Amino acid sequence: MAGGMSETPAAEDTARRVDRLQLVGITGANKVMAGELSRLVRRAFDDIRLPEPVKEGQGAVSYPFDLRTAAVAVMHHRTSSRVYWNLYRSRAERLEPLYDDLCAAIAAEDRPWLRDGLSFSVHPASTQEFAAGARQLVGVLKNALIDTAAKRGLTLRVDVDAPDLVFAIKVFEGVVTVSLDLGGQAMNQRGYRSEGGGVAPLRETVAAMLVMLARHDARTEAFLDPMAGSGTLAIEAACMARGRPLWVGGRRPAAVRLPGFAALCTALDRPLFGDTRPIVFANELDRATFGQAEGNYRRAGVDTEVERKCGDFRDIDPDALRRRVAARGGNPDRGLILCNPPYGERLAPDELNGLYRELGTLWRHLPGWRAGFIVANPEFELAFGQLARVKKPVSNAQLPAYFLLFD
Repeated sequence: MAGGMSETPAAEDTARRVDRLQLVGITGANKVMAGELSRLVRRAFDDIRLPEPVKEGQGAVSYPFDLRTAAVAVMHHRTSSRVYWNLYRSRAERLEPLYDDLCAAIAAEDRPWLRDGLSFSVHPASTQEFAAGARQLVGVLKNALIDTAAKRGLTLRVDVDAPDLVFAIKVFEGVVTVSLDLGGQAMNQRGYRSEGGGVAPLRETVAAMLVMLARHDARTEAFLDPMAGSGTLAIEAACMARGRPLWVGGRRPAAVRLPGFAALCTALDRPLFGDTRPIVFANELDRATFGQAEGNYRRAGVDTEVERKCGDFRDIDPDALRRRVAARGGNPDRGLILCNPPYGERLAPDELNGLYRELGTLWRHLPGWRAGFIVANPEFELAFGQLARVKKPVSNAQLPAYFLLFD
């Protein structure tokens, strides 16, 4: 594969060193993450064809490592919360043999991340399976990096506040994996959302996943969130439509500090689908939340693409909405309603069912449009007035829910 540093599968099966690109998201996101990466890579580099990913549990996929693919993922991939370059693995079950395994692998390291004066930190990504605690695992990796580098005449130092690189250590099905976190921070925290984010805010990665699950095509479909809250769904839809970089507000991925990545990340710091003109509408009832969301749209760079209104969604005039779509150059007969309605914590059952029923009424007055919702209330379909064509389990902030799609 072009730009790759990959090994053959046979070598990976027998070696302590590995060379894999891994994307990690929420439970059930495997297929969505793979689909999004394929779309982005095809647009960025027409000579790369991704192989079938390896599914790793319910929320991760991996590929042979390729520098350009990794740069696309860390700059643009919106459904993953972490992008890792997996470096080493071990089946050691105790700390001492794990230390020996890591030292042996690092001693043979020839990849460009290892250099004199490097500062680093380590975070335990998923370590519950290992007999020792997370702190002990982190300590073993820190010691192996520092001790082995010293034997090679290199100085590495720990810096938890502003490291050059961030390593992750994780355990899955008895295998300890050491990775470079190419983002260096949680990628679901884009930097556009203000503190607080409104009541029960939808995580950015979950919002992006819903847009993908709904198969929104911004080239042919308008988009409406009638209960937009802090604007996350509308922002993610607008950003994904144009393939905007996910880093805003001066934030940059840790990968830019790696040889080879800096130039690629700079070249990819642009909309990949710059010719797409999304037609996005966001409606929010609460005036304070609406005002807070205004800053989010501006920081995300989509304030000229998302048309906002403060009011009750039940006052939306479907005919007027269709005219606005046509005025913006879209097809009024094609669109998507997508939203995160209340689950029931703050509304009485009758009021909640009435709200769901009115959402169904709005949708039925927009023929040719589809509708998608993330809901935890089992009564939603009954009140909405139709059974969903797609029903997929999704979690948001540890709350079990379903994504429902209606045609």
